[in-house]
Amino acid sequence: MTMAKYWRFLPLLAVGLTAYANNTPEEDKEVNRKNVIRLVMKRINNEHYAPKAVDDQFSRIIWKKYLQALDANKNTLLQSDIDALRKYETLIDDELTNPSLEYFNAIYSVSMQRLRELQEVYRTILAQPMNFKVKETIQPDRSTATYPADEAARREVWRKSLKYQVLKKMLEIQQKDKNKTDAVAEKEARKSVLMSTDGLFKSLLSNTASDDRFSAYMNTITLEMDPHTNYMAPMDASLRESMLTHRYYGLGLELISKEGDIVIKRVMPGGTAARSGLLHVDDRILSLSDEKGAMIDITGMSIVDVSKMIRGENNSTLKLLVRKSTGTEKEVTVVRGEIKEDGNAAKSAVISDGARKIGYIQLPEFYLDQTRPDGAHCAVDVAKEVEKLKQQQVDGIIVDLRGNPGGSLDQVVAMTGLFVKTGPVVLEKDRTRIGSYPIQNGDKPLYEGPLAVMVDEGSASASEIFSAAIQDYRRGIIIGSPSSYGKGTMQITLPMGKVGDAAKGIPDISYGSLALTIKKFYRINGHTTQLNGVIPDVIFPSRRAYARIKERDNESALVADTIEKAYYMPYPGDAELKKVAAAAQDRINRDSAFNVVKRDVEWLRAHDTPVYSLEKNAFKQQLNEIQSYNDAIDKAVKLPADKQLTIKGTSIKDATPDNLAKYQEWMNNYTKDRYLAGTVDILADMIGK
Repeated sequence: MTMAKYWRFLPLLAVGLTAYANNTPEEDKEVNRKNVIRLVMKRINNEHYAPKAVDDQFSRIIWKKYLQALDANKNTLLQSDIDALRKYETLIDDELTNPSLEYFNAIYSVSMQRLRELQEVYRTILAQPMNFKVKETIQPDRSTATYPADEAARREVWRKSLKYQVLKKMLEIQQKDKNKTDAVAEKEARKSVLMSTDGLFKSLLSNTASDDRFSAYMNTITLEMDPHTNYMAPMDASLRESMLTHRYYGLGLELISKEGDIVIKRVMPGGTAARSGLLHVDDRILSLSDEKGAMIDITGMSIVDVSKMIRGENNSTLKLLVRKSTGTEKEVTVVRGEIKEDGNAAKSAVISDGARKIGYIQLPEFYLDQTRPDGAHCAVDVAKEVEKLKQQQVDGIIVDLRGNPGGSLDQVVAMTGLFVKTGPVVLEKDRTRIGSYPIQNGDKPLYEGPLAVMVDEGSASASEIFSAAIQDYRRGIIIGSPSSYGKGTMQITLPMGKVGDAAKGIPDISYGSLALTIKKFYRINGHTTQLNGVIPDVIFPSRRAYARIKERDNESALVADTIEKAYYMPYPGDAELKKVAAAAQDRINRDSAFNVVKRDVEWLRAHDTPVYSLEKNAFKQQLNEIQSYNDAIDKAVKLPADKQLTIKGTSIKDATPDNLAKYQEWMNNYTKDRYLAGTVDILADMIGK
């Protein structure tokens, strides 16, 4: 029930408390929180690229969105609570200008009261057997519903919701053991749902609840400035150090909070989650196993708490119940392992295509480690992979940026210089000036042969800068989903606090950090990737084409605009690239497998907020229908055995048996990739021999 959007998935702790003379702990906390508000608003007003006016209209938006953050499914607060809180609707801007916590304290108090009331409600409902022969329905997504008029109406919302959860669990139990009767499975399902709901409420009513909700409140405010300006509470030093040095044991997942759920933003290559093949981008984590193996519903938990649960001892197992982007739920078991930086490093391989050899480079992110003199630089690593491919005498190179969220600006500029001779890579604009980032390679690119770049909806920021530059220079062909993510802004992270005096026994005070948007980026043609993303030259149908996961799906996203284009010299051969792209698009449009993807994704989009029957057989039939469309898509995007790609490795650093096994596994994951195979065909057309 929190919408706090933390940077990456660093474990965060609550706002640090510093004792003030003669103050109670609660008074200290109040003072600290007011200081956080004051410092955050000062930073935003003074340094944000385009701070919004903090007025009555801003206040109304924050009032509404924080209600959504605390009660996204409108099953906790009553309509009378909303009516009572409405007096703050146009006062929040005043509380931000002259720091006050009156609205926060009021909504926190009533929400905690309602949560305590609901404990008795759900326990009473789950104590009684449920009848799944009654014909009634539920729409699980209540975001557009009204708040319950009274406690009886709220109880009915919970009755149906719990019945829906028990029915899903019951079918899952019977799927694992078909001999279990409805009565036995129903009883086990109620017990399981009770345990997970108890776990949820334990978290919601914990002693950190106030701190969690304050972080969510601050993020409701900062995220209204734009989707990438966010507040981060002070971090525990040891946990932060483990993240920075990449020495911790987990699964290798990057998480975000979305609509009250914890969602997988990225599965890090090299992590145990990636190697298992069981977890994917956009999976929503519903439950996790605790140290005793019991499944705990994580609904409403912060990323902090979920990250802590995912961490554990090396080689220990973690069970996760996830809801796939298709709507189906699945319980998986993954072994924890050490998360290492080199899991995200650039990798290369050679794909055999008849007499041709196609070089393939995958770059998961534009990484830059400045903490060590020999820290990793992705542009340096990509250059090494290009050299390996040149030694293999490849006829063309594919750079795969699918799912790459971006990273270092310096590295994307340097990497562009590996393929483009000279000129600007990207333009930037802050509050006062427009600047340019030029290629600095001595007019000697490392590789000048045929080039293709793969992108998808998860390709953002630096990925879009690189692919846009390649496209604008007509240096290569861009291939992928209908558009990339659409992030054309830059952030810096600013610490907030006070320096103490050790001699006088005065400790440092940390008020957390603020990730602040300070610039916008523009293509060298003067257009922006903000909201628009990069439109590929050749478009593949995508199962996520209609998912609301892009920059433009954020109401607070900064606008798209244009500036004067830079001077640059496109490569010759534009007509030939257009000819190749047109032929490839025609081939894709006629491809039966891609047409299955297009058709079934359209059906799933039309049924993305279903109303479910709570009668067992009808509900099961609905789930089977949805699953059939997803199964068809899964089958369509995988190559049949006789069409699979032949991929061979290049040399790798630290070629231990374990690393070689991981490398081989990485290559094996792409042998069935129909999108990669389609890109190989397009590059073969570019090579033309």
